[in-house]
Formats: sequence, C-alpha cells, structure tokens
Amino acid sequence: MGGKINPKLLAIAGVVLVALIAFGAFAVHRTQLSNRLLLTAADQVPNDPTLVKYAHQVAAPTYAKTCAGCHGLDMKGAPALGAPNLTDKVWLYDQGNVSDIERTILYGIRSGHAKSRNITDMPAVGRLGVLKDPEIRDVIEYVEALSRQPHDAAAAQRGEALFKDRGNCFDCHAPDGTGNPDYGSTDLTANTWTYGGDRNTLFLSIRDGRHGKMDAYIGKLSFAQVRALAVDIYERSHKPTQVAAR
Repeated sequence: MGGKINPKLLAIAGVVLVALIAFGAFAVHRTQLSNRLLLTAADQVPNDPTLVKYAHQVAAPTYAKTCAGCHGLDMKGAPALGAPNLTDKVWLYDQGNVSDIERTILYGIRSGHAKSRNITDMPAVGRLGVLKDPEIRDVIEYVEALSRQPHDAAAAQRGEALFKDRGNCFDCHAPDGTGNPDYGSTDLTANTWTYGGDRNTLFLSIRDGRHGKMDAYIGKLSFAQVRALAVDIYERSHKPTQVAAR
C-alpha cells in the first residue's frame, strides 16, 4: 500500500505548476508582442499604446547597455563625444521618424557599413587653407547671429559673405543656415549643437573639421531591440510627458 501524499508537497507542486503556466503564458504574450512590433510598419507603431509600452520595456535595458555610454542615461547626449541629444526634435539625418531612427541604429554613421550614413562630413576649413583664423572668427559671429545669440554685427556681416562664398559653408548648411538632413549637416539656426555652440568649440569645428561616427548595430542587436529603441527614442523626443508618465 502506498503512503499518504504529503499535503505540503502537494501544495508546493500546485504553486510550481501555476507558476510554470503563468510563465509560459507570459512568454507567449511577449513573443506575440515582439512579432506585432516587427510586423507593424515602423512609423505606425506610435499609434499603438500597447506596442509603445512594450517597446519601452525592451528598449530600457538595451539602451542602458548599448547607448548610454555615449548619449547618457538621460539621453541628453555628450558634446565632448559628438553624441547628440536624443530628447529634442532636432535631427541631423532625415526627419526623426521611427523609420529614420531605426535606419541610423541599424547601419550607423560612417560605420563602414555599405548602408551607413556617410555622404559627407565637416571638412577642416582652416587646416585646408580655405579660411584663415580671423575669417573663421567672422564666420562664427555670423553663426551666432543665425542662432539668435549676441554677436558682433560688423564681424557677422563679413562672416556672412564668407559663409555664402569662399568658405563654401552654404553648400552643406544651406544658404539660410538651416542645414541639410540628407548630409547630416547641422541646422545653425536651431541653437542646438552636437559638439557645443560656444565660440571656442565652433572655432575648432570649423578649423579642424568633424568626423563623427556611430557603430552599426545590425547583427549586434536583434531587430526587435532595434525597433524598440527607435520607437522609444521617437516617443521621448516627441511625447516626453507621456513617456515620463509610464
């Protein structure tokens, strides 16, 4: 004859079974959300609150491990590294849609990948002899004027002529200084700066040039992680109040 079943063991077995069932259901639910995230058109994901919430959950640990080292835990960027602020609506490339952000994460900037964003960079205007140091400082005054900062009006007038002619600055930054999202050139009227907008930093940028890089994460992150990051960055830059409330 068999012995009696221990009620405590039976209870423990019941708890374990319930936990396994719950875990399995949770795993299935997460898989379904991941599939929905990838099957939904990238720029339509922000219209689905459930997918946005899921993207935030996936993106948080991925961002902390992969992106925060350059862009900061607060996503505010790091001028010393040339890592832009991800929480505003100013974008170097394209318009900052989910699909635009996703492309940058996948292929990087001057990363060496064939699909990376690498049309041009900031040439060393001073070191190449295009402009002399005093002329660079005149152009800086014009840039300060474009960004509605205090400036020397006479120097800015000289700088404008150089900007639109011999300095060839207009070719990338546009004649009105608003930049070109195809090139990734800065909007000089927005007063938001990748490397810093003080006169000394601007002088270094113009004299020595800039050659910012970002790794390509295709093959390093899953497509779900990339999509989740793109959605989360989009949300934080376009709907900061809603994201903070989650």
